Amino acid sequence: MTMRAWPLLALATLLLAFLYAATLSAQKPGAGPPVRVIDGDTLEVGGQIIQLFGIDAPELGQLCESDGSPTPCGVEAALALRKLVTVSDQEPHCSAWGGDQPKSTADGALIEVCQVGDKDLAQVMLHNGYGLATPGSFPDHVEAEKDAKEAHLGIWHSHFVPPWVWRADNANADAPRGPLRDCNVKGVITDGGERVYYVPTDHEYKRLTIDPARGERLFCSDEAARLAGWIRPAVEG
Repeated sequence: MTMRAWPLLALATLLLAFLYAATLSAQKPGAGPPVRVIDGDTLEVGGQIIQLFGIDAPELGQLCESDGSPTPCGVEAALALRKLVTVSDQEPHCSAWGGDQPKSTADGALIEVCQVGDKDLAQVMLHNGYGLATPGSFPDHVEAEKDAKEAHLGIWHSHFVPPWVWRADNANADAPRGPLRDCNVKGVITDGGERVYYVPTDHEYKRLTIDPARGERLFCSDEAARLAGWIRPAVEG
């Protein structure tokens, strides 16, 4: 290797290290409670699971079909939300909203409006084509979905089933495999016996393997894992 190549190699190494560190967590140092992105419409803030009001994004195990090939639209939505949260220099702020709709889901998640600065995360995700507006959502959510659909952005560039239909058809990972799913939520049993689930946006995810002999298993969505009684891992550090 020439001496001229060394500075380029060092620069590339530093860049990769920076990118890796930036994706480990959405937590901002010295700020509020730790924030982790679970999927395209779900955050974990200080250990509390929060479902974004106004959007239903593809589930982590959901695949869409683009140009005749399956695409991991559920994981893509999760990564898009993580990017929105991570690149901002402000902490996400979540709060309840008015109205008479349920404020929590069957799996225990709170349904809240979450913002980064003055940006409604659900509205931005809908505008970028990463989900569908839920019944009773804000008019801005409906308009954002319409804009994305007309522009063929995100899932609107593919063939897909609505997330709520997909959940009903793929609730059980042990059932015969559906045509467009990849059950990729890892349920791991710790040495202490805790049943913990990891999602593709967790930095520990890739190094984990599932041992069915120990009772470990895969889920098709984070909701399915929570409904089965599995919990999130503790925040490292």
